Amino acid sequence: MCSLGTYTNHGQKLELPNYIDSHVSFAKKDANDRGFQIIVNDSIHKVGVKGGQILIQNPKPLSFVKENRKVYVTTSKYIPDNFKSEYLGRIYGSPFYMKEKELRRQDIYSNIIDRQHDRGEPDMILGAFYKGKSLLTGNNETVKNINIPKGETIDFILSTNQGGETSLPDLTCSQVSGARFILSRSKLNINIIEEGEIDNLADSYIIRQDPSLNDMINIPMGETITVYVSSTKPTGCP
Repeated sequence: MCSLGTYTNHGQKLELPNYIDSHVSFAKKDANDRGFQIIVNDSIHKVGVKGGQILIQNPKPLSFVKENRKVYVTTSKYIPDNFKSEYLGRIYGSPFYMKEKELRRQDIYSNIIDRQHDRGEPDMILGAFYKGKSLLTGNNETVKNINIPKGETIDFILSTNQGGETSLPDLTCSQVSGARFILSRSKLNINIIEEGEIDNLADSYIIRQDPSLNDMINIPMGETITVYVSSTKPTGCP
């Protein structure tokens, strides 16, 4: 609120009230009553601030000025600035937390609405929406010409390494060293049970597995495959 000014005789200096955070209509009336004149020389958008509110004044509050002094103020905009969707740049496959920082500098907020399994790095952007409308084309390019008012929120879908399924590999006849590599790429674990005497585990052969392809075709990632190994190659293996 405005502080009371000090009235003096004609020609002497007056103390300028503090109009910051006041609505410009109030400030103009109050200034006119005190012998000042409010001039709006700029307006800017500020998230969370109602339009017409004084943000900056010059001369500064509580300065001593002469009567009829013009006081220049900057007010908040009634209508927020728009941020065009093409300014987002590349969305799909971008690291979310870097994009979030970029948007925050533009007064755009980010919200994670879902995570979907992906074989790539976690927390990469797989989808982006504004008010339910996708900001990605069918080719995962950024949609153009969508106006997003500053202060609004974009919803994102991110990648995760958790969950998801993969094809169950047939490990029979494979050596343990090769099976380890196959399972690691499929994000599966291995449990090894030796049958008979084995000198070199890495070169031993898998004679059967549990579960097998007779049990299922796909398996959740993170599961464990139990393999039974022997030092000799099973009959019928190439």
